[in-house]
This record gives sequence, structure tokens and C-alpha cells, in this order.
Amino acid sequence: MLGVRFVSWFDGKAELELPIVRDHLNGAFAVHGGVFATMLDNAVTFCAAYAGEDRPGHRCLTLSLTTSFVGPAVEGDTLTARARVAGGGRKLVFAQGEIFNQDGVRLAHGDAVIKRLTAPT
Repeated sequence: MLGVRFVSWFDGKAELELPIVRDHLNGAFAVHGGVFATMLDNAVTFCAAYAGEDRPGHRCLTLSLTTSFVGPAVEGDTLTARARVAGGGRKLVFAQGEIFNQDGVRLAHGDAVIKRLTAPT
């Protein structure tokens, strides 16, 4: 729905990309915080879902997501979300994510607790 595309997904890591268009902006013509939060949520959930190459991933649910906004993005920017598993076990996963613009400037970061609902098949 937002237009996010997968760049990579492997071994507890995920990277997503989003070109910013007018629909992503708030009333101040900056990217809405919900866009940042959604990108982080997708990235941390996918890194937690990874179950191995050529295997379907775990079904996952975000239990908590803490997001910090540290810089603005505007129309025409391209955002990259990178997430990694930071700890946890079989059922609960702790993940961290960051969002950067096309110049490598960090714009947001977050910590999440993800619950794996099913084992991969």
C-alpha cells in the first residue's frame, strides 16, 4: 500500500526501500511519522520471520515497537529501512531497526519485540 519494496532478506536481517511521494507527507510537507513507523514495523517483523534460505518464514506479530524520529524526509527522498535480530529465542525475538535517507542520514530508529506464531514448514 505504501509502495515499500524488499531489497534483501537473510539470516535475521531485512532491508526495505521506499521512494517518497506526496501521499506520504503530513500537513507540514514532511514524511508522516506513521510512514516511518510502518517501515520499521515491516523491517523488524521480516527480520524476525526469517527461517532460512528457500524456506517459508515464521508468521509473526509485533508485540511492541518503540520508534524515535530524529530527522525529516521530504517528497523525492528514498528511504531505506534496515533491521536485525538483536536477541531473543524461539518464540520472542528482540529486533532493532533504522531508517536512512539516500544520503545515509539516519532519520528514525526503533526497538521491537516480535512474537513468532508458527514454526516454518
